[in-house]
Amino acid sequence: MTSASVNKYIYNFILLCIIGIGLNACKTQEPMENKTKLTKEEKMVTTLKEKDAKKNNLDYEQAVKTHYKNQAENTKKMMKDAKKQQRRNNRIHKRSLWDRLFRRKCK
Repeated sequence: MTSASVNKYIYNFILLCIIGIGLNACKTQEPMENKTKLTKEEKMVTTLKEKDAKKNNLDYEQAVKTHYKNQAENTKKMMKDAKKQQRRNNRIHKRSLWDRLFRRKCK
């Protein structure tokens, strides 16, 4: 082998290594906040935010239930029919099994 062909193999090997390292960068990583230790105040703030979010979610669900109870029977029937129609119309937008299995892209 000549020196030029050896250099060519070395350059190709280095190029493949760089590409391999670059492909691993596409993977999702954990957020930095999970890797660092939080202070007591930060923990308290996060727990308070979580409790607040749960309370707001429960309040919202309760409001939706009371709103539904206040509706007339005809309106309830129309809402139910609209939901069924929406499900029927959205079936055509689902991806096929082939696409879901073999064409995985970050979407």
